[in-house]
Amino acid sequence: MADISSVDASLWWDSFTVLLTELENSSLTSDLPPNLAKKLKDNHAWFVDTLSRFKPPNQSSKEALNSKTLKIGSHQLSVQPHLKDKALQISSILLLDEVQSYIFVERSIKHNDAVADSMAPEFLHMMLIQYYKERQCLLKCIRWILMHAIHNGPVSEDNTMKEEARKLFHDGLESKLILFFDNLLSCSYPEQMDVELFTLWAEETLIEDNLVLDILFLAYYDSLCTCSGEMWKKFGALYKGILAGDYNLGKLAITAETQQLSYHAKVQLLLILIETLNLENVLQMVHDEVPYRKGKSTFSMTDVQEMDALVSTFNAFEMNEAGPLVLAWAVFLYLLLTLLEKDENNDLMEIDHISYVRQAFEAGSLGYCLEILECDILKDYDGPMCGYRSVLRTFISAFIASYEINLQPDDGNPTLILDILCKIYRGEESLCIQFWDKESFIDGPIRSLLCNLESEFPFRTVELVQLLSSLGEGTWPAECVYNFLNRSLGISSLFEINGDSQIVEAQQVVQVPGVQGLFIPAGTRGRVLRVVGENTALVRWEYTSSGIFVLLLHLAQEMYLDNKDEVAVTLDLLSRLVSFNTGICFAVMDISNSLQFDAVGLMNEQVEKRVWVVEIICNLIKKLPLNSGGAALMSMGIKILSIMLICSPSNVAAATLNANLFDMTLQTPVLNVGSNGLSR
Repeated sequence: MADISSVDASLWWDSFTVLLTELENSSLTSDLPPNLAKKLKDNHAWFVDTLSRFKPPNQSSKEALNSKTLKIGSHQLSVQPHLKDKALQISSILLLDEVQSYIFVERSIKHNDAVADSMAPEFLHMMLIQYYKERQCLLKCIRWILMHAIHNGPVSEDNTMKEEARKLFHDGLESKLILFFDNLLSCSYPEQMDVELFTLWAEETLIEDNLVLDILFLAYYDSLCTCSGEMWKKFGALYKGILAGDYNLGKLAITAETQQLSYHAKVQLLLILIETLNLENVLQMVHDEVPYRKGKSTFSMTDVQEMDALVSTFNAFEMNEAGPLVLAWAVFLYLLLTLLEKDENNDLMEIDHISYVRQAFEAGSLGYCLEILECDILKDYDGPMCGYRSVLRTFISAFIASYEINLQPDDGNPTLILDILCKIYRGEESLCIQFWDKESFIDGPIRSLLCNLESEFPFRTVELVQLLSSLGEGTWPAECVYNFLNRSLGISSLFEINGDSQIVEAQQVVQVPGVQGLFIPAGTRGRVLRVVGENTALVRWEYTSSGIFVLLLHLAQEMYLDNKDEVAVTLDLLSRLVSFNTGICFAVMDISNSLQFDAVGLMNEQVEKRVWVVEIICNLIKKLPLNSGGAALMSMGIKILSIMLICSPSNVAAATLNANLFDMTLQTPVLNVGSNGLSR
């Protein structure tokens, strides 16, 4: 037996579990401390090669364990016989290099003394978990580097993360990740592993699938590498094979957890395919009127034709998950065709992008997009959720721009689009900030859609308020929403017309239906938006009013309680606005109900400021039915009052006492939460 055996230094690694903890505890808003930055540079080779650095068993490593001492580069280990036996056992089961198995076993037992004397099944189970944890922490370290780089924005001299992220992909991380993902999709259950451990192995494998796709998504999202036409076709072929069941992704989904992981992997690959179409860049070219051949595009005309040949083989009717990809491809083609000059490739003109749209719609592609946003696994997901929402935002915006989508009340698909937009923006302050930034051309089509909804206010209130509520995430977006509503909005209402004239005039005062106390003065002109009956049209009047005031006026009317949807969205909007922005809270309380009525000469009653809105909410709470729906609305109302109480204690307290709200709540039967929901 040799006293010392030297092995390849690349077999050594410092614990990625420890490194990940250090990274997660570091600040995202500043550069890394020097010692942590050095650790990242020292592990660069591991990050580039990723999991391929964990080597398979080989005879040289096995023989090296016969020595008393192992020398691994600058590291030295004493070989203990009982650990050697466990390492060889682990090596044969995990298919891991014998020396790396020994390093792994020694570390695990060092940090868990009880394991040394454990029974074999328990020991193996623990080793399997620890081994996959180490592998996944390596991938999470890479993901953390990319997320940190994105968070810090453009590259700068002191941005260690951005430099490291770019260097990783410059050194070939992209191709290695794709190869590794392909191998994961094709790997089969290790024969040496006990059948009882299959569920654990399946779950850990799917977690690795997800982490690899996380890293690839972030790389394309932040333009750390460019997806070529050839690479896009590779991803497309993988996606098609997954949907067709040619890979193990579906076969490993044997529990609720693995089903979610399998579903999430498919969503990630779909979003990578949509993101790498670079719709944002194409939209920019359309916005700037730059011909396709003069713009910055990663795909040649030949690439596009070959990519179309692949997309044409997808059948969205048989695989509904392919619907969004087919629709995104149709949008890409349409935008591309608008950029082509007359003398360019006419072969693309022969592609029927409308048939792709029809197929995608009939297969329920928009419903699948909404399902993605509502998926439970994404709610607790620690990956690039904002990036996923951003990709869907760009996709939907490009779709609206391409096919001139307008939200009509009787059309199911546009209603789905509104639901999707609300899910995208709600909870994502960065996307809301972009929306209200007029320089953001990506949000332009969605802003146009918002203006179309506003043109029908208050005839259609729910859709407008629902979208605005989602767009008010954060202090500044909330201010933008309030200003949008509080400025003088046009008033629309149903009006009897004669003939086909597009301009009408109110011969007498017109009561705005559904808003008692709001009138259009006689002599006001209006424009017909659309005809809704034989002699009835929706008219946009040349008369303006504060949208916030109109919403409060709605809430003040008892008859309005019959429309629970409008009450709910209005309370939700008010709750979010006053929660995000204290200034708005004061502004809402300062709205006086006398000002608007004075404008049309219908009321002269003065009320004290900071009381009217409080009285409205108090009266609303008192009149709500005692059921689950009423309890939810009551909760929102009380939340608004509690925020206003902080802003103006004396006025709000006096108004609530005057409304006898507290006495009412004391006499209200207790609502208990049972297994079937709320009950009295």
